[in-house]
Amino acid sequence: MANWTIITSTGAPCLKVYCPYSEPKPGKLPTSKKQQDFRCLYTDPPISYAGQYPEVPKPEPRLSPILLAAQWERGFLRGEEMPSLAMDLLEAGLDTPSLRRLAGEMHVGCASDVEDLVGRMFRELCVPYPLSKTQALLIYSQQVAREVIHGQRNAWAAASHLEKGTWPRPHENPDILALSELLDALDWNAVNRDELSTLTSELIRVFARLGARAERDRRMFFLGALEGQG
Repeated sequence: MANWTIITSTGAPCLKVYCPYSEPKPGKLPTSKKQQDFRCLYTDPPISYAGQYPEVPKPEPRLSPILLAAQWERGFLRGEEMPSLAMDLLEAGLDTPSLRRLAGEMHVGCASDVEDLVGRMFRELCVPYPLSKTQALLIYSQQVAREVIHGQRNAWAAASHLEKGTWPRPHENPDILALSELLDALDWNAVNRDELSTLTSELIRVFARLGARAERDRRMFFLGALEGQG
């Protein structure tokens, strides 16, 4: 324990009392530091793990057609956003008849207003559209996992986003189930037992596995689409 000495008004030491808080042991976080780390867990700046997991490719560009198709399928893009997005694609150098028409749409109130046009646009951009819900989830989750590994997303915030806000329950995907179990294990008791670093390391391994596995799944998906066209 740390001790304090109380000084009288004359400057002479009068009484020595003991502080109820122990000095932190070497290598151990003091309780206040643990609480701070826990509270900032979802808002800390992201860290890159690309050097540890070179097998995980970089995230897709923001305007990747396959990524946009997955976001559209999952409802992450609204109908009224699509004309502006089409203009961004044109400025990026992509060009198809449906893309030009979509960029010129002036009165879009909801997704159904442009669903057929958006579908034609994706097919003209060589995306095997429509995507199934599972395919869209895997493509989107792959993007999130790659952003985590390459230091563009906070890992714990990304895990919560995928597990609670993206995938339906019960979870059938083994990687999403692993994220769910890690989130369930994250509580004050785990922090006080100094398990946070272990849980975080396992979380990053799951994201690396998801990023790499999704890439293989996507190659198989595109191969199947090409065979179906043949």
